Amino acid sequence: MTGDGVLADRTVATDPDAMLLSVHDLRVTFEVGRQTVKAVDGVSFAIKRGEIFGIVGESGCGKSATLRALIGLLPQSGVSTSGRVEYGGRNLLELGERSLRRLRGAEISMVFQDPMTFLNPVLRVSEQIEEALKQHTTLNRAERRLRAVELMRLVGIALPERRLREYPHQFSGGMRQRVLLAIALACGPKVLLADEPTTALDVTIQDQILKLLKRLRDELGMSIVLVSHDLGVIAQMCERVAVMYAGQVVESAPIRELIRSPRHPYTVGLLSSLPGLDANSRYLVPIPGAPPSMTELTPGCRFADRCPLVLDECRTWDTELLEAAPGHRSRCLRHELAGGGLA
Repeated sequence: MTGDGVLADRTVATDPDAMLLSVHDLRVTFEVGRQTVKAVDGVSFAIKRGEIFGIVGESGCGKSATLRALIGLLPQSGVSTSGRVEYGGRNLLELGERSLRRLRGAEISMVFQDPMTFLNPVLRVSEQIEEALKQHTTLNRAERRLRAVELMRLVGIALPERRLREYPHQFSGGMRQRVLLAIALACGPKVLLADEPTTALDVTIQDQILKLLKRLRDELGMSIVLVSHDLGVIAQMCERVAVMYAGQVVESAPIRELIRSPRHPYTVGLLSSLPGLDANSRYLVPIPGAPPSMTELTPGCRFADRCPLVLDECRTWDTELLEAAPGHRSRCLRHELAGGGLA
């Protein structure tokens, strides 16, 4: 597909180490009454061209806030964002709203976890897909309609000419998620931010959506940042992963290395509570305790109260990501004892 660069034939970059988007020391704080919530606290990572990068962690750890901060989708009042998000030679955190609107959808798109929240129930699907094309291309009305049909086919929706005339409530949950994907892909973005795109779907539809994301990555050459609380989904989809806990990245590594040899007790806990990875275990092992209150954070390791390896020093040290192995970093003083992993 050609014309304004929309869905043009792109292949994965020949240089696998080329970084398309880099995040440095990202911080997001929310003012809630008289309290300050450090939702994202010093997060850094980089996305290679054509890769699927995962961010995993339990609810409330800052995953979604991280994604929204990248393209300026956080509320304007009561929120403070700092750090650097480098893309195309620019720091996206310094761009004004007009520049961000030109970027969103055209170069960086986002898919959300609840389609019915983000699809307008009173507009036909065709209008919602064509809106992005109207904003970012010079296609006329007839060309936009043809493009919308092709996008519906691309994401696997049968009878696209007829279904474009329907409303969101006439689609199943899985089909609505595909419509959101069609909207996100309308202008051929280089980066797709996928925020828990399969959370509300049954396992069969979830598998279809994940396979669709991989196929689209291969066909279009875009990079994907996939956020999930499910380490099984991340293991299935991603080449590299960052594990988040209480607003911080506590471990980052290639996914196979992370599963084989986790270097943070929280990651070990996530793996132990995941069914299907350890054939020798009959029972799931929950992580004891609860995450800390984000309004009452104390110095030291934020996982200390739940950690089986905790020392007195852990509660006072200035936590940082340590090099546990080449390409493998952990925010744990005792990372070499964290666990042998699951083969």
